[in-house]
Amino acid sequence: MGTRMAKPALDVGIVAADAAPLVAFYRDVFDLTVGDPLEIPHVGTIHRLACGDSLLRIMVPAEKPEPDAAPSWSGRCGFRYLTLEVVDIDAAVAAVRSCGGSVPLEPFELRPGRRVAQVTDPDGNLIEIGQDIGQG
Repeated sequence: MGTRMAKPALDVGIVAADAAPLVAFYRDVFDLTVGDPLEIPHVGTIHRLACGDSLLRIMVPAEKPEPDAAPSWSGRCGFRYLTLEVVDIDAAVAAVRSCGGSVPLEPFELRPGRRVAQVTDPDGNLIEIGQDIGQG
């Protein structure tokens, strides 16, 4: 038997060479709340963005990280994408484009009542966005 979670949320971390474009992207596209950065001497700086009880952490190491060499988001094992629920998928896709991201997969109806799209942030991290039609 394991343990119970201390909070009803998951925190996710992204390692980046420069936090500024990512902080602006997640703040402006998904309306995440920016908190104070946490500097860890000789390690780096963690920029925290809140989504309810969850946190998106953008970690900028003291030594510049190397880019990921995987050919695609599914080309390597491990955490590879983030899924976010939105109330207006078309507005989210437009905001992604205007805030420096890209849209590899335009919104489409995955199943009746459910639309999804794949977008990337300015660093190329994949985000699946979803909307339940009739919600919002």
